[in-house]
Amino acid sequence: MKTKSNIPINYQGSEAIGGIYIVHLSMTDINHIEIDNMGVHRDNYYAFFVLTKGSIKMECDTVEIEFDAVSIGFVRPFQVHSIKQISDDTEGYFISIAPFLIPNVCSDLFQNLEIKEQNRKIDKALIEDLQSNISLLHNTFNKKQPNKAQIINGLFNALIYNFANLFQSNIPPINLPKNQSRLISANFKKLINQNNFSENPAFFAKKLNISTSHLNDCVNSITGKSVTYWLQNAMILEAQRQLYYTENDVKEIAYHLGFEDHSYFSRLFKKLTNETPLTFRKKFRE
Repeated sequence: MKTKSNIPINYQGSEAIGGIYIVHLSMTDINHIEIDNMGVHRDNYYAFFVLTKGSIKMECDTVEIEFDAVSIGFVRPFQVHSIKQISDDTEGYFISIAPFLIPNVCSDLFQNLEIKEQNRKIDKALIEDLQSNISLLHNTFNKKQPNKAQIINGLFNALIYNFANLFQSNIPPINLPKNQSRLISANFKKLINQNNFSENPAFFAKKLNISTSHLNDCVNSITGKSVTYWLQNAMILEAQRQLYYTENDVKEIAYHLGFEDHSYFSRLFKKLTNETPLTFRKKFRE
């Protein structure tokens, strides 16, 4: 049963190739986009914006962010955001990425940045190389050629690590004070990334020397989601990676993820993603 919400959710479209979509945008293109798609909404994917000209003002989870060329910004899956203002000379690239494609080390970085840290001015020394990488991905995306999905995925992997490096360098070298809930939530996320998602919430609470209820309260207050949600989310991401990158059948993948009953795994996968494991594999490999 779907949760009721008055905030629309945008899903990655069929034009994506293997969970990756890239488009070059200028104001000419943007003027053709319906305003509803730029109003308050959520996305079920990572959305990256690389601004080469102009400026954009947007609001993300009630925080205003401004991008000035040349810069990069991103929105995490299911953050509430909207475009407030776009300058007439705006130009750049929009890239949407299915969450399962983001390596854990990059995902951990992106998930733990403050909203104000989700945009980054690109140093002049790095602009040429980064634009070359993005242009190559964009050109490949629009070409007809053998092994296109595999080539796009390889170019994407290089690009996402370059993005991560840019945001990593934006983090101050000193440890900024953080409240207890944020620290507990961040440490919980690190434990999940060690592929312990098959454990129950009490396992993580014990690791962090706190009660299960306190762990859930902290995670909920910072992320708006429960501990169980994040465990299931981590499991689904790993399952999607296994389905995408390996030839293992569903039974083998279920066993690898800690499920004794592969049919239960398939039902849970469908419940959480609205598609079966095989449907997912077929869709992202077409």
